[in-house]
Amino acid sequence: MENNLEGMSDRGKKTVCLISGGIDSPVAAAMMGRKMKVIPLHFVLHPYYCEETFSLSIRALKRLERVVPFDEMVLFPWGTVLQKIFNDLEERDEREYSCVLCRRSMFLAGAMISKKIGADSMTTGEALGQKASHTLQNLRTTSYGVKVPIHRPLMGMDKQEIIKKSKEMGLYMSTHAGCCSATPDKPRTRTDPDKVEKLFKDLELIEFIEKQTELAEVVETTDKEFYEIFYNYLKKIVSESK
Repeated sequence: MENNLEGMSDRGKKTVCLISGGIDSPVAAAMMGRKMKVIPLHFVLHPYYCEETFSLSIRALKRLERVVPFDEMVLFPWGTVLQKIFNDLEERDEREYSCVLCRRSMFLAGAMISKKIGADSMTTGEALGQKASHTLQNLRTTSYGVKVPIHRPLMGMDKQEIIKKSKEMGLYMSTHAGCCSATPDKPRTRTDPDKVEKLFKDLELIEFIEKQTELAEVVETTDKEFYEIFYNYLKKIVSESK
């Protein structure tokens, strides 16, 4: 019997796409957008990121919307999670685990958001070995305990291939590197899932993330300017933090 998968898709399904101001995540989202409805999820790092990152994220979303139309996105106030990770690890003299804990926290938060809005999966722009959190060992650690499928369409690509695809799709930005002031000088490139799981429990991170998930906002993007959306949201979380 001929098994013809031509034309099969999950067009009726939704995937939550983790979008930063970088070059990789918009390409991954655009690739998944050929088969599924895309819902961008942006973790607002204030006060741990600079104005450049803020503006790059807006530009990346503008370009993505032209390639893969979407009518809603999720903004998540991530600064308080980062602050907890930063401060608690500092007290334990284990700052080198910051990136891995942050990444795993994002995946768990993404899974919670997916459940909340009825999405079937998550999509990330990870490519093997490109960052400290993208080593094979750390990919295993950051995915540990995540209960929704994670699509990584760029996993086997190198940076030049991703840049080429970004240009072909009309997503490329010559400036695409933001900043995060919580990044340690020497992040862990190899971690043990059991060690990180123990840190999660000791720091009570899952409970903290669950509370923060309630503060995440689903924002309609139709006929709205991304700058206005981001500015109003940032203004709100800054005023609430005072």
